[in-house]
Amino acid sequence: MKTMKLFNMVIIASAFMLAGCTPETKSVHEDKNVKVNLVESSKMDFKGPKLRVGVVNFKNNTPRRIRGIEEAATNILTTMLQETGNFIVIPQQDMESILNQQKLGASGVINAATAAQMGKVLGLNAILTGAITSYAELVEGSNTLLTQSKTQVAKVGVDYRIVDTTTGVQLFASHGKGEFRKKTGGLLGFGSKSSRDTSLKDGALRDALGKAMNKILGQLTGDLWSGRIAQVKGNTVYINAGKQTGLNVGDVLVVQELGEEIVDPQTGVSLGRAPGVSRGELKITGFFGKDGSVAAILSGSGFKKGDLVKLKG
Repeated sequence: MKTMKLFNMVIIASAFMLAGCTPETKSVHEDKNVKVNLVESSKMDFKGPKLRVGVVNFKNNTPRRIRGIEEAATNILTTMLQETGNFIVIPQQDMESILNQQKLGASGVINAATAAQMGKVLGLNAILTGAITSYAELVEGSNTLLTQSKTQVAKVGVDYRIVDTTTGVQLFASHGKGEFRKKTGGLLGFGSKSSRDTSLKDGALRDALGKAMNKILGQLTGDLWSGRIAQVKGNTVYINAGKQTGLNVGDVLVVQELGEEIVDPQTGVSLGRAPGVSRGELKITGFFGKDGSVAAILSGSGFKKGDLVKLKG
């Protein structure tokens, strides 16, 4: 009888131990829900042509210089922008090429002159950049007689800003925080250990940037859009934006000369470009290539390559 009781106890204990070998894992944030909400709200609110947007590599200002966190932030924000369907997002390698030409590298250092150059060469309407200011991981735990659980927590701080490439002026700047929690649990001390998890960093960044997107989408509106004259042949004008951008046959564009750069006399820092003089109006008559349009002159004269065009309100 005693042998049978001892055998039963061993079986029960083994069952607990085996059950504990498979940890229970729970994550607080559901990225899919965040993505769906962002996509639905942005498509509902957005009006006008698609903006051409570039994301410059974030700066890594974390105290311990967490490896790769700046690239991760850039990739996550780029993907979020693409998923809204509201923007033409320029590939990172093209952004880096222009920055390297400016001898800045992908450092996130954007001034008015650099922003204007990137707008001219890549046709950008806006640049998003920023810095990761803090990152920390910690472990929270709780123990009972038969169970043990641990929660890995990642917290991140992010600065982000938007620069208008037409004027070189910073449109918006803000700071956000993100948090990601991952819980593991087990029985009798088994299955409760939490090894270092790379998903923690991405989870915290997605939380911070997902919150930031609500503010960013509020700034990246159709009013910010502008295109450029690519070529003029007689009464026909070719524009560097078309169907992909969201323009339509019959749309009227106002042509503006690129304004003069204004420099602060005390600091020597560029304040951006002054509003340009209106040259006249064009009407879109057709499209060509991947994303170009053909327009006829409605009024005005003196149109030239590089002039700005804006959708007439």
